[in-house]
Amino acid sequence: MLHPVVSSTPALLALALTLTGCQGRGVDCHRRPPTAGDEAVCRVPAWRDRDYILRLPASYDPGQRYPLIVALHGGGGDKEGANPLTCEDGDEASPHCLSQVAEREGYIIAYPDGTANSLGFRTWNQGGTADGALQCPYACEQGIDDIAYFKALLDDIEAVASVDPRRIYATGFSNGGGMSHRLACELSDRLAAVAPVSGANQFAGAADCAPARPVPILAIHGRDDPCWPYDGGEGTCLSVQEGNYVAVEPSMIGSADAPGWALRNGCDPAPIVAPIADNADDGTSATLTSFAGCTAGTALIAVDGAGHTWPGGDQYLAVDKIGAVSRDFSASEQIVAFFTDQTLP
Repeated sequence: MLHPVVSSTPALLALALTLTGCQGRGVDCHRRPPTAGDEAVCRVPAWRDRDYILRLPASYDPGQRYPLIVALHGGGGDKEGANPLTCEDGDEASPHCLSQVAEREGYIIAYPDGTANSLGFRTWNQGGTADGALQCPYACEQGIDDIAYFKALLDDIEAVASVDPRRIYATGFSNGGGMSHRLACELSDRLAAVAPVSGANQFAGAADCAPARPVPILAIHGRDDPCWPYDGGEGTCLSVQEGNYVAVEPSMIGSADAPGWALRNGCDPAPIVAPIADNADDGTSATLTSFAGCTAGTALIAVDGAGHTWPGGDQYLAVDKIGAVSRDFSASEQIVAFFTDQTLP
């Protein structure tokens, strides 16, 4: 669930073991389809070792269609660890967990697996450059076609469960957040909206991001993130140098020569900044940046004092290593509320 990690150092191996859950082996969910309230581990045809967890709400009725959230783990994580990261103290009974919020609002949710390297660290091909100018995780180095994987994943989910094809969304943390940016760039015909957390548009730093339509986006990022720095540049976690990352605000606003999401979505580039209620005495505070005149909703929540973490989620490593978790708001609730207002044309 952390930022992209491809290393055999003992410190990073310990980190991966901290963030990685037990590996579930997938079944053919076409033959054994899940039912209301089920959590199943399903295979993706032709994609060995890249199963996904599928959770159906307790209210699920196969005669109706349901919105779908695809939630992407961070680099070094896996499908089992993606939801606990969003939960306070990693407790999946917490009402602010992404799965709990999605369940309450009647969403189907899927947690897929990225590509594993020889140590079992899983990453997504979010984009990057092999020369080191932009950090390029294992899946990027190997040229894994994650767009093809996601098409196959969505096809499989839609065959197994009753999904509303106009209400499919992606979110993710760190490398998974970066991948959700790429999906918005290249899979805008399938996704109604995206919401990356602690990950900016690395893909656009290395390639042309040219979605077929304006894509609604809500980005959430800590200003004191040591792993994916808010202002871009070299990220460090556990005192390990890990490469250069694109900055958050240029990903969201940009310029005529290098447009971000506000310009792609036809917004007035002048930001409208408003504070978010400071509900916890935790040393963090957040602001919401939005834009006028957009053809698709475009917003950024920047959290002063917060690190490489999911607001309202788990402090999965010490503050001196990854920064603090903000308790002022729940990223899960903000994301699901944002998705609820977005539908494919």
